[in-house]
Amino acid sequence: MIEHIKHIKTSGTIVRSSPFLISRLLRAIDFRRARTVVQLGVGTGCITRALLKKLHPDARLLGLELNQVFVEENRDLQDPRLHLVQGCASALPRFAREHGLGEVDYIVSSLPLAIMNKAIVERILRDAGRLLAPHGMFLQYQYSLSQRRALERRFREVKVGFTLANIPPAFVYECTPELPAAPAAGRRAAAR
Repeated sequence: MIEHIKHIKTSGTIVRSSPFLISRLLRAIDFRRARTVVQLGVGTGCITRALLKKLHPDARLLGLELNQVFVEENRDLQDPRLHLVQGCASALPRFAREHGLGEVDYIVSSLPLAIMNKAIVERILRDAGRLLAPHGMFLQYQYSLSQRRALERRFREVKVGFTLANIPPAFVYECTPELPAAPAAGRRAAAR
């Protein structure tokens, strides 16, 4: 909790996510199909542990965390599926390349978008949308609806859920990526 308070600008909260919030956040994931998952903001690892409990044995989980103390706290997560990296989510494409990730099935984010720099938020959302497979999903929780429009600008469909069973209560966003653009020749042929 002390680390949360010291780094409120990057952790966004002073308490861990409740089991109810974690369950609500991960509800949209098809764990039988998910093989590549990225987590933005590992924090104390409570969501990471829940993901590892449910992920397929052949799945991969890339966890990005800016705070070195949180990275060290999570070193005890000895799981070959987990690749824990200290770094900023704004460098997501680079980390994805370095870890050999192609299209990603799910991106699970607990980043405090509402208190982050707008340009950085836009870059993270843009890059997340580009990295997702067409069937993929970006999952994000927040304590307000202030970032809903930013998400709606970047994703084809944004569904919003809510849970009171967390301190503070939280909104859960389930975001579907834009469909890939058709090649120019395909668009011309379709227009005929």
